[in-house]
Amino acid sequence: MKKIFKFLFSNELTLVALFSYAVAMGVATFVENDYGTPAAREMVYNALWFEILQVILGINFIGNIKKYKLFRKEKAAVFTFHIAFIIILLGAFITRNFGYEGNMHIREGQSSNQLISLDRYFNAHIHSASANKEFNRKSTFTQLHQPNFEWKEEINGDQIKVTPKMFVPDAVQTVIEGGADDAVIEVVTASESGRKSVFLAKGKSMFVNGQEITFNNPNKGAINIREKGVDYTIETPQPIGFFIMADQSTGSVDDGIESKLQKEALYTMGDFRFVIKDIHEGLKLGYSPATTKKMKEQAADLLFVDVTVNDETKEVILASLSGVVTPFKEVVIGGYTIDVSFGPQVTELPFSLFLNHFEMERYPGSTNPSAYSSEVIVQDGDVSYPYTIFMNNVLDHSGYRFFQASFDQDEKGTILSVNQDRPGTIVTYIGYLLMTVAMVLSMFEKKSRFRLVSGKLSKLKAQSVTLLLMGAAVLSSHQLKAQTEVAEHPNQEKVEVQETPQFVDRSQHVDGEHSKLFGSLIVQDMDGRLKPVNTLSSEFLRKLTRKTTYKMVYKDGAEEKMNSDQLFLALQMDPGYWQSMPIIKVDKDAGKGVFDLLDMEQKPMVSFNDLINNEGDYLLRAAVDDAQKKKPSERGEFDKELIKIDERFNILYQGLSGNYLKIFPVPNDPDHNWFNANFMGSPFAQEDSTFVRNITKMYFMEILKARESKDWSQVNQNLEYIRLFQQKMGEDIYPTDNAIKMELLYNKMNIFNNLFPIYWMLGIYLLGVALWKVFKVNTASNRAYTIGVILQMVAFGFFTCNLLLRWYIAQYPPWTNGYEMLILVAWALFLFGFFFYKKSDFILPLVSLFGGTLLFVSFLDWLNPEITNLVPVLKSYWLKIHVAIIVSSYAPLALSALLGFINLIFITIRNEKFKKPILELTYVSELSMTIGLYMLAVGTFLGGVWANESWGRYWGWDPKETWALISVIVYSVVLHLRLVPALKGNYTFNLASLLAFSSIVMTSFGVNYYLTGLHSYATGDPVPVPTFVYYVVAMVFTLAVAAYYRNQKKI
Repeated sequence: MKKIFKFLFSNELTLVALFSYAVAMGVATFVENDYGTPAAREMVYNALWFEILQVILGINFIGNIKKYKLFRKEKAAVFTFHIAFIIILLGAFITRNFGYEGNMHIREGQSSNQLISLDRYFNAHIHSASANKEFNRKSTFTQLHQPNFEWKEEINGDQIKVTPKMFVPDAVQTVIEGGADDAVIEVVTASESGRKSVFLAKGKSMFVNGQEITFNNPNKGAINIREKGVDYTIETPQPIGFFIMADQSTGSVDDGIESKLQKEALYTMGDFRFVIKDIHEGLKLGYSPATTKKMKEQAADLLFVDVTVNDETKEVILASLSGVVTPFKEVVIGGYTIDVSFGPQVTELPFSLFLNHFEMERYPGSTNPSAYSSEVIVQDGDVSYPYTIFMNNVLDHSGYRFFQASFDQDEKGTILSVNQDRPGTIVTYIGYLLMTVAMVLSMFEKKSRFRLVSGKLSKLKAQSVTLLLMGAAVLSSHQLKAQTEVAEHPNQEKVEVQETPQFVDRSQHVDGEHSKLFGSLIVQDMDGRLKPVNTLSSEFLRKLTRKTTYKMVYKDGAEEKMNSDQLFLALQMDPGYWQSMPIIKVDKDAGKGVFDLLDMEQKPMVSFNDLINNEGDYLLRAAVDDAQKKKPSERGEFDKELIKIDERFNILYQGLSGNYLKIFPVPNDPDHNWFNANFMGSPFAQEDSTFVRNITKMYFMEILKARESKDWSQVNQNLEYIRLFQQKMGEDIYPTDNAIKMELLYNKMNIFNNLFPIYWMLGIYLLGVALWKVFKVNTASNRAYTIGVILQMVAFGFFTCNLLLRWYIAQYPPWTNGYEMLILVAWALFLFGFFFYKKSDFILPLVSLFGGTLLFVSFLDWLNPEITNLVPVLKSYWLKIHVAIIVSSYAPLALSALLGFINLIFITIRNEKFKKPILELTYVSELSMTIGLYMLAVGTFLGGVWANESWGRYWGWDPKETWALISVIVYSVVLHLRLVPALKGNYTFNLASLLAFSSIVMTSFGVNYYLTGLHSYATGDPVPVPTFVYYVVAMVFTLAVAAYYRNQKKI
């Protein structure tokens, strides 16, 4: 027994169990992506073995409390950690076994007390003259977990059996393997949604667009298709014509006459047209899971059930949708009536909610929801009171919590998420609180590991490594080269340094000073956001050309770089001229095939007219359609470039059409729509309509005159008329003058883009000074290092101001998308660099180089820097805190990984003088990792609080939250490797710190782009893994192996 307890309470078991726990959850997220959430829950999260694993962890933690006597005062932090973890597991147990989740659907003017469960149940009822029997079972079926039970009853000697035999999630009808006598006809016809294929099995009939078609099952008035030996015939109730596509021949058949069926021929009978695409012999109709996200959204789950009485069996197919109550299907067999159903179960509450009104708020001039709410009346006996439920505002009544989850498409009904789990939530929150207390205690407790490592680090003197600096200098030289190539091109793909001038006429010139005034005019974008034209024009030019200016050479030889406002205004004035100007960027390498399609010589940019023929047809339409039909993972570089060019073509088309210049607000419009001067219909009053129609023409005419006279005063006056119209007619939503000025300042300074080369240069400078201090520490070297630190602080000050400026402009914290996340991580990295920089001269140089690289990456083409409107669920103070903490945690964890990488290089070089730097940086890495882990854990807990306050559950195994938990566990394992003698040492810790960061990469980017879930940007098919990832993996593997062998040798 002692051996068993020794094993259960061992550190080895702790690490193995935690690591297994993390691996299991990671596998589950991929199972969910491929087979759906029920499959992941059945296979992992709700599995008995997963519960046993959690019990083992709980026992292990309890045992360690006694084993190490953690209840002592000096061990308060570690004791609190263990207790917190045990309490969190207990809260999860309570929620799992005693909590309830469901939905309530209410229409306006109606009340409801019915909850629809999230779980599904299989139900069967037997009715006969002599007996009634019922069967009910909670059933989770998945593609991987098929039905494995049956219900048997004996009534009056009759053997009755109900057997669920097959489950098909997101089922769509298709052809599957059949017998030799089976066959299926594939008919292609047109519908309102476009061309579609339908399948007709032998011996069956179906109606297509109101016309019956049969196959070996002739009916009067139908199109009858028959099998005649090896051939097939067709008979129609009306004369029918056909067109054979292969040889372009035509023919016709009279009604009532059997004729040979023509495959791949277009048949026309009156208004009904169809094609017999193929006849699949040896196949039959069946069901299989949908393969695309769109198909899955429209498909139901199907459960196939056999109902048997004695020797007679009937098959019944039950359709089920999440959140929709499924009616019973009646089966009459062997003198019995048997009802079967599969779907959610209805629970009645002791009180009801009456929906007085559902209100949807939208962003001005947009269909995108800004917020939505349900005005309900709680009716509980004699108690009745009104309450408004909206996102992040919860109704609590009688132990139930009601959250705003969704709404009906006609906006006349609401869907509320309902949760009953107060005990589990309270226990879990106590665990979260204790975990946070433990973290604080560990930072300040004198005998804690954090204070111990910090004390050891203080005793070490900084040591430098010449080879490190040489390697970093080589790295920096490559970065400088990259800087030279990209500094002028934010959001770039690979671009050429040399610009190709565009020869234009002087008539396109726009005065620079006036363009600034035009840029300050307010415009409403397609999402309803009001912003200066300068913001819109910058986005417009950057998307089209991948540059911030447009270089022109006038016919007299003079050169000019048009800024985005000048070009956008010129394009609005003379769209016909700009149709022929090359303004659409085409990649030099990936776009070569485009010029073959266009039958023209290759050049950096093409014009709108280059992409259309004389009839106005889009020349790339077929190629783009083919590229878009491919899964993202199957698209080559040419396909990706085609899709990018198509996007730019459509953006330019909208610009040439004047659709982007929505600068005229409609007075008293409830939706706050703004229009351009080419508006259709009559949104304006007569007087306003006349002004809108004429002012733009007058404005453009005055610009033409000003080009000749050089007097832009009247042009400026006309622009002011438009501005005054905006301020008066759109006063309810018109931005403040300060907000406009701040956004223009943000655009002009472009600080994030300008900072990354500065940080790279500072990094190189500080590395040089650190090298100097290695050989000679004196007043001059210390002063030089201080200058570098001061410059770093100044840059950080600008960085911080720009981050706050973006916050002010957007009116929400700047950490809501991938671009902002990278910016925040870079900012936090510099912050932690200042926190640790006195511990080692190498901290700030590494932070500068890596932070500058993060800023550079944030401006690559796949991240969108635009300020956009928020979806309703993101408007939560809990979210702001949660995301800020969890994203900031990536910075110290990134620093730890970077130090691990540097230390592995040290270990590979293996020299006596590297001992102290390795130890020094390892201590810094552990401290940084500890802080990062604490922040990551707190951020994850707060994410649970946000989720609970937003939609009623603090944990739902969404891939994002699951991977955040995996990262917490991974870093917990890394920090405890030292407790196992075989895993103790600098090599193991530094390698683990580097490898552990892959879990952060997966949490922050992998989930967003490769998995499905609430936080995912993916649409079901993952994008290809970037090529550089394979090189990084190969480099880390090579370094790890080299460092391992060098670490075995004695110095």
